[in-house]
Amino acid sequence: MKKFTYFTLMGCLVVLLGLFSFTAPTSAAAAVSYTLYVDGTVSSAKTPVVVEKNVTLIPMKAVLADLKYVTTVDKKTKAITAKNSAGSYITVNLGSKKAKINGSNVNLAAAAKTLSGTTYIPLSAVKQLTGKPIGLDASEGVAWIGEKPATANLPVWGITPEQVKSAAGYSTLLDEGGQGDIYLLLYQDSMEDPEELYVFYKNKLAKVVFSPVISGLNEVGLVGFYDGAFDSLVKSYGQPITDVVGAYEDTLEQIPLLDGGCYMSEWKKGDTLITLLLQGTEDGYSVSMQYVKASIEAQVEAALDAIQ
Repeated sequence: MKKFTYFTLMGCLVVLLGLFSFTAPTSAAAAVSYTLYVDGTVSSAKTPVVVEKNVTLIPMKAVLADLKYVTTVDKKTKAITAKNSAGSYITVNLGSKKAKINGSNVNLAAAAKTLSGTTYIPLSAVKQLTGKPIGLDASEGVAWIGEKPATANLPVWGITPEQVKSAAGYSTLLDEGGQGDIYLLLYQDSMEDPEELYVFYKNKLAKVVFSPVISGLNEVGLVGFYDGAFDSLVKSYGQPITDVVGAYEDTLEQIPLLDGGCYMSEWKKGDTLITLLLQGTEDGYSVSMQYVKASIEAQVEAALDAIQ
């Protein structure tokens, strides 16, 4: 394997094309894995969304806890009730489609059941309980309560190198290899297109970095390039959670890029952290962006540092 030139942050959204169109296999041998979003944030539930006979089932206690409901079990009747501070509630019994939601008797789309020790109820029951919209998108591998999350152009975390290769189409595989817990795939469509680096941690996709072609651009042109990328990210993900420009500590004047200055913005969507960076380097300039699975970012960076 040739030596990778690894940047902490790489790429740019305006060239975000290619392998993010991959979707997980939907055959019986490899069922779709769904990420559940509650009001735009990935659910805290540790057990997965399940689809049985075209009915979407969710882990009751954890998902309703995301919605500020507290779940209890009646020791005598074994009825399971989740209730919030405003008095809204749902009561179910295992093995039964009958439920009581906010004082009304209703029939659920499927009976409440236990899977691996966890109580599951239909996703549609949450709509009846809260009035919030719900949905499921197999092509994107997402389910949601509230507004549909903005998952377009976000990586499908957890896919394997083999799955990325199968979805690569006409992209050229420039290099691949691994060491320790890290495996890397480097793609490029053509010499004018950005290099696409896919980083796998323990054989699962955990980070994607893009390196655009910026030769011939001066500092003014690079700032314009960065601003265009920033505007595209804002349209996709809203305002950034971090937005900084490098400045001298004593005067607060902006540091020129070639003297070590930088522009940096960050967005957080579910379990994905997106970072856009423009900075001066020893060799000139670097415009860069990365997508990383936020919940394991520290482990991925430590594993990468170990092989550099």
